[in-house]
Amino acid sequence: MEIGESWAYRARARDWGGAVTRVEIVRVGGPRRAGWVHVRFLEGDESGVQEWVTPDCLLAPWFDLDVFRADDAAESALAEASREARGTTAFEAARLVLSFIRPKKNVRLRRGAADAGVLEISRLDETAKSLELDPAELRSDPMVHEKGSGLCLVGWPATERVARRAAECFADEILPETDRREQALADERAQSQWSSWGRRNDRKLDSEQAVVRMVREWCGEERAERYDELVALRAEVIRLGGLVERAVRELRNRGYGVIASTIERDLGVHISSLGPDVHR
Repeated sequence: MEIGESWAYRARARDWGGAVTRVEIVRVGGPRRAGWVHVRFLEGDESGVQEWVTPDCLLAPWFDLDVFRADDAAESALAEASREARGTTAFEAARLVLSFIRPKKNVRLRRGAADAGVLEISRLDETAKSLELDPAELRSDPMVHEKGSGLCLVGWPATERVARRAAECFADEILPETDRREQALADERAQSQWSSWGRRNDRKLDSEQAVVRMVREWCGEERAERYDELVALRAEVIRLGGLVERAVRELRNRGYGVIASTIERDLGVHISSLGPDVHR
């Protein structure tokens, strides 16, 4: 923003479709107004009035007003179509899955009451490539709007489809997290059984469990089963390794050091040295 420029102003930036007023930039920042902008109203009942406003309320340069209005109308429509997703199992599942997309700054799922379910994608081509999606096909979706600034807005249920695809692409990273959450939920449920608030807490735990189940479904049955088999196999390795190590100690205690050393050498590595990741 530069002094003397005309901008479109709206007191509530996210009042999509609301009227805007033309203002002139008088000053940017000040000793007691760091980050604020001093403007002069150029039309309406407040014409000539000056006041400090936050930059969020200055929506677009006045010469870009037509582009802004098109973006504003599209954003309003996406928010209207998406906000009912807030609080649903699918919405919470999408929140978890989308957190695995990297870099994180490329995507942001809105969670406010007014526009929950709208996904912001700052670099559509890069993000689509990471998810093995066709950028052109994504742009053609009626629930996708690319603003003049380049920011892409994705409305629900297109957001859900992107999240499902992300679950498939990042299943190997996501499934260990669902495993960890399931264990934490089981531990919390066991503890809540002995408390007076356990019944109320059970509803919360049931809701969180449903989210975990949905994420696992999105990852794909085959990938989830393969992960479960791997976890079971690692657990069996730990169990058998522990038996062997106890046998080695017993042999050594009974004076069969050579045999114990041979078995230990053939084992190759102490199970205890494999670290906590093996148990997951």
